[in-house]
Amino acid sequence: MTRSEQKQLAIIGAAKEEFIQNGFLAANMNNVCTAAGVSKRTLYRYYESKERLFEEVLVKIQESVTRTIEYPFDEHKSIEEQLRTVTLREIDVMYNIYGIALSRTIVMEFFRQPELAKSITQRLYRTRAVSSWFEKALASGKLAAPDIETITNVYVSIFQGLLFWPQVLGILPMPNEEEREHQVSIIVNTTLRAFSAESIK
Repeated sequence: MTRSEQKQLAIIGAAKEEFIQNGFLAANMNNVCTAAGVSKRTLYRYYESKERLFEEVLVKIQESVTRTIEYPFDEHKSIEEQLRTVTLREIDVMYNIYGIALSRTIVMEFFRQPELAKSITQRLYRTRAVSSWFEKALASGKLAAPDIETITNVYVSIFQGLLFWPQVLGILPMPNEEEREHQVSIIVNTTLRAFSAESIK
C-alpha cells in the first residue's frame, strides 16, 4: 500500500467514526483530519466536499462486503438451512459492518439529499450476494419466482421490516439472541412458503 493509499484509508476510517458519532450535518472535517493525522489540505485534495467523503465511506464499506461475502449454493443441503445461513450473515453485515448508528445517518441524509441517495444506490447495489444465491436456487428448481428481482425484493423487504427499520427509526431496540432467532425463522419460512417450487406447481 502506497503512502497516498494509507492516507486515504485513514481518512475513510476517521470519517466513518465522525459520521457515526455526529451525523452528517454536524460532522466536523477538522475532527476527521485530526483523527486521520492529515492536514485539511490533504483531505480536500482527495475528497473535495463532505458529501463526496460521505459517499466514499459508503462505497468503501460496500466494496469490502462485496469482496468478502459470497453465498455458495449447495444442491445437497436443505434450502431452509442455506437461507438461514445467508440471513444470519446478512444480519452480521448490517449490524457489525454498517451498524445501526451509521445506517441511521445514511437514511437521514438520503431523505435530505435525494440526489445523493440516487448516486450512491446506483454505485452500491448493482450486485448483491443475496441475489446471486437466489439466482442459483431458482436455477436448481428448488425455488420458483417470476424473476430474481422479485424474490430478492420480497426477501429484503421482510428482512428490513423486521431487523432494520424498527431499529433505525428507534421503534425497537436491537434484538437479543432469542428474538433474532425468531425473526430469522419468520424471514426464512415466509420467503420459502412464497417461492417454493411445490406451491408454484
